Amino acid sequence: MRSRAVAVCMLVLLALAPAAAAADASRVVTLEECTAMALAYDPGLRSDELESGAAAARLREMQSQYVPSVSVQAGYSRLSEVTPGSLTIPGVPVPVTFPAPPLNSTAVKLSVQQPLFTGLRISSSIRQAEAARASAGSDAQGTRANVRYAVQTAFWQLAKAKALEAAAREGQSQLERKLADVKTLLEQGVATSNDVLQADMRLEDARIDTARAASARDLARIQLALLIGLPPAEPIDVPDVGSAPAPEPAPPPGHGLEDLVSKALAARPELASTRSRVTALEAAADVARAGRFPTIVLTGDYTLANPNARVFPQQDEFTGTWSVGIMASFDVGRYPQVAAQEEQARDRTSQARELLKRQADAVAGEVVRAAVTLNAAIGVHASLAEQSSQAQANARYVEERYRQGVVLESAKLDAESLLAMAQLREQAGLIDCFLARAGLDHAMGD
Repeated sequence: MRSRAVAVCMLVLLALAPAAAAADASRVVTLEECTAMALAYDPGLRSDELESGAAAARLREMQSQYVPSVSVQAGYSRLSEVTPGSLTIPGVPVPVTFPAPPLNSTAVKLSVQQPLFTGLRISSSIRQAEAARASAGSDAQGTRANVRYAVQTAFWQLAKAKALEAAAREGQSQLERKLADVKTLLEQGVATSNDVLQADMRLEDARIDTARAASARDLARIQLALLIGLPPAEPIDVPDVGSAPAPEPAPPPGHGLEDLVSKALAARPELASTRSRVTALEAAADVARAGRFPTIVLTGDYTLANPNARVFPQQDEFTGTWSVGIMASFDVGRYPQVAAQEEQARDRTSQARELLKRQADAVAGEVVRAAVTLNAAIGVHASLAEQSSQAQANARYVEERYRQGVVLESAKLDAESLLAMAQLREQAGLIDCFLARAGLDHAMGD
């Protein structure tokens, strides 16, 4: 019977060996590595960058309107035979006979058009394209900031889940020792069966908490893996925080917080994007208003033809002719349409300005909340650090008492367990500070 139990244990260990090896082989990634991987992987960022490239191409298209339009036409025709005509002139006894036109017609024509006046349509369309390009660039910058913040949040959430899981396991170990002590006391007749039952119930609660903490750590790991473009089952881990210093607190209201709000209003990409959209809509209104004015174009052409229709009489040879002129056009019937387009552009511009005001208010509130959250997290971390210091002093005191033989080993183990849990809670509080600092940096547009 005993050999069978040993065999079962061996089989269980062999089954768990690959999982343990995978846990030991977890890839430890730093925050900088995760950020670089996420920026290289994120499809939304790729889409925004392509949109920015398309906006730059659109700007080059609008700028090319100042370049003269040059076109070349060439053609060849075979003409049907016609009877030569004649003309009788009074006083001339012999009719004047015209020669038959050439049967082959070849022509090459070069035409040039240069806009002289378009009612500021070209300059306004260029200004609109410049604003659209700036807006697309700000959108891409905002997406980069969102990706960095999402990675920072997932990274620190995994680090916090890792610390909380360690604390839960430490608490479970402590309750396991307490249960063993209570069972020993029961055998000695000092404790009752109800004491054992209560200790066992507390241990089961601790095991549930440990399982939940392990599940939270797995979810945090999967979230980080998906953000940086790795498979969900990829075994990754983050380094321990250690004794890193807590971030600097944010200034309270009335003592510099207003400066943070002003900096955020100037640096946030979404505000810059909306400002550019307002400029683009103002330019769109100017483009629509240009329909109220005529368009004046300088034209010119050069024709090399055989025969040339502008030469009389026609001869079977190449002859070049040219012309230069000014052409003005104004579509009077489009005036109601132009007025409606101009009104639409003005309304959209006013709408964008109101959106900018709403976004600015939201950014200001976000900065204030992030600053308050950071200062609160720093205060909590300071309290946890004080508790950790007290637990360390208690552990030293119990250790000394244990050496003197005054307390039992179980008390010494409890003091060490309390110290370990206090240090883990302090580490979790420090991670909350880093999370709050990342939130403030994101609110500031960094």
